[in-house]
Amino acid sequence: MGSNSTKAWAETALFAVLAIALAYVTMPVGEYNLVFALLPLLFISLRRGMLLGLVSGTLTGLALFALKGEGTDVAGDILTQAAPFIFVGIAGFFAKFTQRTLNNKRFPNAALNILTASFFGTLVYFVWSLISDIFLSEEAVPAGVSAFAHFLPGQALSLAATFAVSAAVLLLLAKVSPKAFIPKDSRFLSRKEKSKLLND
Repeated sequence: MGSNSTKAWAETALFAVLAIALAYVTMPVGEYNLVFALLPLLFISLRRGMLLGLVSGTLTGLALFALKGEGTDVAGDILTQAAPFIFVGIAGFFAKFTQRTLNNKRFPNAALNILTASFFGTLVYFVWSLISDIFLSEEAVPAGVSAFAHFLPGQALSLAATFAVSAAVLLLLAKVSPKAFIPKDSRFLSRKEKSKLLND
């Protein structure tokens, strides 16, 4: 139990580090960017569940707050750098269903779970990003236009692109290597299912 727990936490930290590194990789989508950093957070959430997904997102957010924050506005730095990543781990709600359907070789059902998890994890990130824009970038809003209406189209485009790329990569991985989503010490499978998994 101890070694399994240690391995799970190590994976959680490792994927947070990967997310931090990918946060510096940018690809413009309109006025915003495709957010590659969400991919490792979505994956670890589906592999280890919601709790460790939230922990991985929190580690990512805190590290980016420390590394990219400007220091003059702590609340603003938390809102822009940390908060969007913290709740991506809600995608882990679908870990149990994803792992069981993959283990039972029901790929269409697993694909639906992966798509749903990717959508909600990505949506949470962009809701926080939109809130950040509305409260911290009011000076960029033209007179007579609401901040919500001004920032929403660009954020929605970035959300759609990020979701499409993340979901496509995760679906491809699930198709090619479904066991990548299922750790040997998975708490979402019964002992019988784990035994079958190890003997495959």
